Amino acid sequence: MLKMVTLPIRKFLNGFGYEIVKLQDSLTSVKVGNWLHKLNIQTILDIGSNEGQFIHTIIKTLPGKKIYAFEPIASCYQNLLLNTKGMNVTAYHCGLSDMNGESVINVSDNLVSSSILGMKDLHKRLYPESEYTKQERITLRRLDDVFDGKQLEPGILIKIDVQGYEEKVLAGGGKVIAQASAIICETSFAPLYDGQWLFGDVYHYFIQAGYRFIGFADQSLSKITGAPLYGDAIFVKNELCNSIFQS
Repeated sequence: MLKMVTLPIRKFLNGFGYEIVKLQDSLTSVKVGNWLHKLNIQTILDIGSNEGQFIHTIIKTLPGKKIYAFEPIASCYQNLLLNTKGMNVTAYHCGLSDMNGESVINVSDNLVSSSILGMKDLHKRLYPESEYTKQERITLRRLDDVFDGKQLEPGILIKIDVQGYEEKVLAGGGKVIAQASAIICETSFAPLYDGQWLFGDVYHYFIQAGYRFIGFADQSLSKITGAPLYGDAIFVKNELCNSIFQS
């Protein structure tokens, strides 16, 4: 859902990495908050890349970095290649999981809500355009196996947007993910997919792995009740946190 119509991930950059826009009378618009630069990000992993929307946003703040993108749906992957042609991007036509093999992904009408997991009725009520319309067989790989024997340049930013499949992605990529300086992970507060991890599960995983939760880049509210529904959680390596708050 980071790629929904309003592309909430852009607010991540507006709020933290690119500019801060005026949200209320007490806030004044200011230019670049450079905390991402303080982390010396050199490598970006875009897990659940769709058609490369996040890539085109993040390069405004972090130009010229090496990007690895993962997208399992064939049509999205082809558009990803077109949209990142000539850029420093290596794209993988696969999903990430806790095993290497094949699976079936449920493809949604809007594409961005596609998931290996079944969709809850709440999701369908909130986003009718997200209902599944077909299935597609896809390749799955463990992130740790993708980069086995490969050296990633330190200063890693990982973005995870996998529609409820976070548990499996993290289970198959613990070694690589532990190298990250910062992680942006879309998390839900209410179940939208069958068997998905909720924010508390993701939070516990990263706290145990040595990260600090520093806030949400954005939160989306339920169209039914107005309650927080999902958000883009930001985690930063404990030992790096002090640096991002210094002028």
